[in-house]
Amino acid sequence: MKTLKWILSFTVILGAVFVLASCAQTVSAQDDTYVTIDINPSVELIVNKREVVVYVNALNEDAEVLLAELDLVGMPLDEAMDLIIETAIALGYIDVDAEETFVSVSAISKDAEIGDRIRSRVKEHINEAFRNRYMMGRAEDKGFTPEFLAEAESYGVTPGFLFLAKEAVAVSDELLLEDALLLTVEELQTILKDAKEEMKEVAHALREEFFADRQELYDLYFPQLEAIRTEIATKEAELVTLEDQLLVKQTELAEALEENKATIEAEIIQIEADIALAGEALLTLTSQLEALRIEFHDAVAALRDEFHEASEAIRSQIQEMVQNRRSSFENKINQFFQNHRQNDDEDEEEKERIRAWQNKRP
Repeated sequence: MKTLKWILSFTVILGAVFVLASCAQTVSAQDDTYVTIDINPSVELIVNKREVVVYVNALNEDAEVLLAELDLVGMPLDEAMDLIIETAIALGYIDVDAEETFVSVSAISKDAEIGDRIRSRVKEHINEAFRNRYMMGRAEDKGFTPEFLAEAESYGVTPGFLFLAKEAVAVSDELLLEDALLLTVEELQTILKDAKEEMKEVAHALREEFFADRQELYDLYFPQLEAIRTEIATKEAELVTLEDQLLVKQTELAEALEENKATIEAEIIQIEADIALAGEALLTLTSQLEALRIEFHDAVAALRDEFHEASEAIRSQIQEMVQNRRSSFENKINQFFQNHRQNDDEDEEEKERIRAWQNKRP
């Protein structure tokens, strides 16, 4: 399938508009950091330079359960990390009786220094959350499968960037992976933020089916759109040629002898008529292109609405799952924390023991 560079240009332009607008704000979006946290559940966040969460989304079904009752947007990073760990414990995703618990963290930012700092801070806050609960848990840098690492290397990008690009492709109705890899971290983050609400409403249990149905729309519309784009490019090239011819004739007219001027003027009139016809044809093609784009977007919107409706029943099930999981693990968790209520000196000794263990690995 050919890529739609002309469609993506609209996305990039819109992204640039949002970026320029954000420059007027105290904290620029270019300093935002994309973060993933894998417990499992797996969660993605975008954190600004001031360490405030500006975006959060579930990456799998367990994360939908984890985030069902959480509102992390606008929350300081330390509080958000503590709440994620607390909720993961309450819902049984982190076993209080486990000898060791590991949480994988990745972060990528346009500014590598900021990205590294945010990743370190995320890990620090997660480690602190475990220490405060007297649990042997720690955050570590995320590892990728050999296949994923090889794929990232084949594209000449980092694994973190490839992961971000794939997430942007998943939520965008126009973006293809080969084009996403040409965008910046900032542009990919903008796509995620802009598309978050639409995709959040499609339950993860239905997403594979949604993506398959959306692909059928791609296969139907993209070749038509590409054909019109090709016609437009041809017509634009024709206009350039005609305008060059017109310029040549106008120069010839200025230098021609009186007896030759009538012939050249007739040629100029014909070229101008051809330019007018080509211009009209170009306008027609542009209108057809826009109409087909609207038809395509309406079809995708209708498809998404259909899956939104089907997701409502799953949302109700998720709420039930949250309550059931809380009830199932409540006694065990309460007993664990009752057993670990010690005096202040013993508390600090336990925390230091956990801290020493956490510091053994990155």
